[in-house]
Amino acid sequence: MNCHDAQRYWDLFHDSEGDADLHFQLNDHLENCAACAEWFHKQSRLELLIKERLAGDAAEDASAVDWSRILAGAGVAPAIQPPSWGTLGIVLVALAASILLMIGFAGGFRPGGSSNLAHLTAEVHQHVSAGSLRPEFESESDIEVDRYLVNRVSFPVRCPPRKDSGFAVRGAGLCQLSSQSAAYVVGSVDQQPVSIFVLPKESLKEFPELRQILQREPMTACREGNSEMVLSVFDNNLVLVIGNVERTKLTRVLKSYGTYPHAA
Repeated sequence: MNCHDAQRYWDLFHDSEGDADLHFQLNDHLENCAACAEWFHKQSRLELLIKERLAGDAAEDASAVDWSRILAGAGVAPAIQPPSWGTLGIVLVALAASILLMIGFAGGFRPGGSSNLAHLTAEVHQHVSAGSLRPEFESESDIEVDRYLVNRVSFPVRCPPRKDSGFAVRGAGLCQLSSQSAAYVVGSVDQQPVSIFVLPKESLKEFPELRQILQREPMTACREGNSEMVLSVFDNNLVLVIGNVERTKLTRVLKSYGTYPHAA
């Protein structure tokens, strides 16, 4: 888990929500990252101070709450002229809108919750790249990998990208993304690990925000952690290519997916 993910899940951590695996990963990250540990401490202290202040001033006019003292005491902001309640609300709304805009521009597609396809595929790709997940079938032959997948998956799947796309195949397997079954092809581009995930087109019902984006744009892209991603729909397949490689090179791989027929 990286710092971005850790801070994104702070609210679940603070409220003791989410599954046990998430809390294990967060605790492990905080034990090894002093910056995030300090950030979590300040956020928790801010939450506590706000609750204490609001409880102590229940009968007091909310506009008189000394927010500058609360923020300064939490170590989150320097002491400033206390804003009115209305002003604070406007600031918080503007801040939230700015954060959402930054996520939108930086991320491309980013469906939330358990349906975050970018996050799900990035986790599998990370395990494959680290060697903790080996493909079920290993081969450097496009035709053999193609034959293996056709015989294993219950939905139509097309050939791996041609070698002239820059993708060197080395194996394939099956995985589960949310409630959807998926095939994956692993290989490399410029000697960097690259994974291709193939799902049935109907799986887009699991990712409604992504489906809306693909209805407007035939191809979309995003970044998850250190990995670039490009994604599109080809015939009956939803295809995503991911790797720590230039996005233009991943796009070339994506466009060459299934561009030659199966062997007779």
